[in-house]
Amino acid sequence: MHRTATTTATARTASPRRLLALGAVALAATAWLGLANTQSASAHDELIASSPEPGQVLDASPAEVKLTFSDDIIPVGTAIEVVDHHGEAIESGEAAVAGPDVTATLPADLSGEYQVRWRAVSSDGHVIDGTIDFGVGAGATGIWTEEAPHDDAAASDDGHDDAAAAEHDEASAGPDGWAIAGIAGGILGVAALAAAIVVFARARRRGPEA
Repeated sequence: MHRTATTTATARTASPRRLLALGAVALAATAWLGLANTQSASAHDELIASSPEPGQVLDASPAEVKLTFSDDIIPVGTAIEVVDHHGEAIESGEAAVAGPDVTATLPADLSGEYQVRWRAVSSDGHVIDGTIDFGVGAGATGIWTEEAPHDDAAASDDGHDDAAAAEHDEASAGPDGWAIAGIAGGILGVAALAAAIVVFARARRRGPEA
């Protein structure tokens, strides 16, 4: 009889312990998945090549701007703008996307310093952007510097930059925020489960004594 009681007590206490072990495994798995999602969200596509190259000085106007990224680019939301030394946009073709390549045609009469302002939607849905300076013709340095733009143009450029920055921040914060929320939610859920199991185990131990 004593041996049977001992065996029964062991059986009663072993189940909560197994549940605690499963809870610990679930916590570790949740943390690992959240970390993996965060790392994946931060691994956006990158610009790996461009023509013209940054700081390049050309003898004649290039026929186009070509950007090559590390993965295929999403066409919607992708754009290329080329501005002169006044910060005013020159006429250029719409950005054309073909896999990882983004191109835009340029006029044939360029001369001086220019800056390519690009925005692309990477394969994971995040917006990435950047600039590339280049020069054309004798006396060009390949370093773009804005020179006293008109007030109206400056105001328009500021508004465009602010909107692009807000869109970029919002897009970048979205999935990363969900990943962090997932980690926090998983930890809280497993912690609550562990607390409930502890309470249950204590209640089971007190049962035979009562």
